[in-house]
Amino acid sequence: MARPRVYFVVQPTVAHYREPLLRRLLDSTRYDFDLVGRFKNSEATAADTIHSAAEEVLAKVRPLRFSAIRQFWWEHGQVREIWAGEHDAYVIAGRIPTLSAWVACAVAALRGRTLIMWGHGWKRPEAGLKRQVRLAFYRLTDGLLVYGDRARELGSSYGVPAEKIQVIYNSIYPEALTCLAREHAAVDAGRTPDDDAGSAGTIIYSSRLTTRHRLDLLAEALGEMPDAARPKLLIVGEGAERPRLEQVFADHGVDAQFLGAVYDYEQLRGLYARADLAVSVGGAGLNVTQAMSFGVPVLAEDGNPDSSPEIEAVIEGVTGRYYQTGDAGSLRRVLTELLAAPAQLRQLGEASLGVVRERYTAEKHAAAIEDALGALLSRASRR
Repeated sequence: MARPRVYFVVQPTVAHYREPLLRRLLDSTRYDFDLVGRFKNSEATAADTIHSAAEEVLAKVRPLRFSAIRQFWWEHGQVREIWAGEHDAYVIAGRIPTLSAWVACAVAALRGRTLIMWGHGWKRPEAGLKRQVRLAFYRLTDGLLVYGDRARELGSSYGVPAEKIQVIYNSIYPEALTCLAREHAAVDAGRTPDDDAGSAGTIIYSSRLTTRHRLDLLAEALGEMPDAARPKLLIVGEGAERPRLEQVFADHGVDAQFLGAVYDYEQLRGLYARADLAVSVGGAGLNVTQAMSFGVPVLAEDGNPDSSPEIEAVIEGVTGRYYQTGDAGSLRRVLTELLAAPAQLRQLGEASLGVVRERYTAEKHAAAIEDALGALLSRASRR
């Protein structure tokens, strides 16, 4: 019996961190995935461009062309694919300003196709016109693939059938590459984690250096700490804000190591092995699950509206801690508390790794997508 064919648009781009997931979808024994996607985030500045997946993977993905006028997009080819009906399901971007998605929904309804959207869904509560537009958009689909439980809870509270919203979480690494990086490195070096107990510790920040990530707050918090209590700071990432931020940290008297973008896994493992704690300033995203994949707990902002669903992995006192959004004093206080408790940091790191292996590996991500497709295709067949 032939496997169901799925037209599958990769979200948001065919980036380096999507590679482990895409390899598993291509090896699926349940579905034949025809992958389509943007190879680069072309709407970003050159400094903020995301590194693409390996050429071997890109060769198996059909390039997605799109046209844009301000925030409105048209993704070419999708409407034609849905009209032709050569697939059993169509998974496209759940982005409201993508005008082609609205037309695709209408064509899918007209032609009796199963159309599913993949996206964040609801990241925060909505009201008024914004809520109504989103509900009207999602009402046109057969199902939603969302990144977190909060999106499903909010959607259900707004009247969307819970079975229509499938949580698939997100991923960066396969399970084989998740580890307690600090302890592995300690063994490689012939030492123990306690050998660093007399130091002020090391913290790591890893994300693109954009205005969405307000690192000025970290500079302020560290700048007001006594020199002897100030941890070392590793900043991994590149972006248009880097020159300004280097000056900001210098003005605060903070010796921050700006390391640029790092994509090599072994190099990243070595950097996280040096870190006691990862700090997420501003909107959180995959930087959270990246740190936790290396067994490093995360200190994140509480309730930042720009945070993506990956923030759900930070459970207060279990896998990490929170500080008050925009409050340098709160950031400094919680940071000081954590660095003074190395045993607690190790416990948080071990719990973080457990959560990643339970939900956020490429294997779990691919399985969740396959299970969601099964549920939504079954639901669509009963219409």
